[in-house]
Amino acid sequence: MESLFQKHVETFTFYDGEGNKIERNTEVRFDPLTGESSRLVFDTAMTLTAPDYTEAAEKSGGANCPFCPENVHKLTPVFPNEIASEGRISQGESIVFPNLFPYSKHNGVVVFSKDHYVRLQEFTTTMIKDAFIAAQTYIERVVATEEKDDVYASINWNYLPYSGGSILHPHLHVVVSESATNYQSHFERKARAFKENHGQDYLTYLLEMEKENEERWIGEKGNVAWVHAFAPKSHNDFLAVFPKAVSIDDIGEQDWTDFAEGLQAIFSTLTEQGFASFNMVFTVSNEGSPVHARLIPRLTLGGLDTSDINFFQALHLEPLSYKSPEDIAEKARVHFLKK
Repeated sequence: MESLFQKHVETFTFYDGEGNKIERNTEVRFDPLTGESSRLVFDTAMTLTAPDYTEAAEKSGGANCPFCPENVHKLTPVFPNEIASEGRISQGESIVFPNLFPYSKHNGVVVFSKDHYVRLQEFTTTMIKDAFIAAQTYIERVVATEEKDDVYASINWNYLPYSGGSILHPHLHVVVSESATNYQSHFERKARAFKENHGQDYLTYLLEMEKENEERWIGEKGNVAWVHAFAPKSHNDFLAVFPKAVSIDDIGEQDWTDFAEGLQAIFSTLTEQGFASFNMVFTVSNEGSPVHARLIPRLTLGGLDTSDINFFQALHLEPLSYKSPEDIAEKARVHFLKK
């Protein structure tokens, strides 16, 4: 089989004001499954400072937050009896309730805990595990009671305002839809073609190759493996794969614990670099591919708090990264081994 990892280097030559020659490379990498390109551009090595929302948390928490414990049972809606006879789904401190402004036919919101502002390093294994078990329970009940045909399920996380999160209190969005998102449909179509052409599942093969070459391999905990994407969608791009789970039903409590511990290592890697915010998607394929999650940081650039998304990402649909996937994987391995 031809190597999964294809790239092309372009060199820009120019001169400084004193006539000294400067050469800088842009590396164009191609996603091993989809063929979509990403650009690794010159790293300015700027120092990032994680935002502190302590003051904002004091103003927006407690009586002012619908997700805080004094309000969550009064201000949030409830599910039909067939989904939750008690109105909402609970797991530990986590609570699931309907989204007032849904993105799909079924859209639950999972509040992690009673804490209004949780920094990356403050997320515990139990907190993460319980929130994802609660999300899993919601998906399973929807599928069992209301959806007999194929649906497209995902668990999604916008953490802090840079990511698009509009409420500081940590929460997940659980989406079960009759229509696939572009990411889901594109992944399934390409994964199906890969299996037809090569006789094996793409994600399973990817893990084998990454573990063998070690460049972007991060580590395994139980039945959850972590790698950094070859063609990243941002300055970091972490992929978690559950190789033995092709359905949300295949994931047990220990798997969620292992996932949570791996995620804590990723959080430490983000914190080390000055990142505080991220987007994450956890998605289930209808094509028999393993369940997987993908996480990218969100940030602002420079003194003007410039968005990290410009014309390249928004309109050319081509991600940019200032960071080398291999360097970030090396950082992540250090934190992963500590867990």
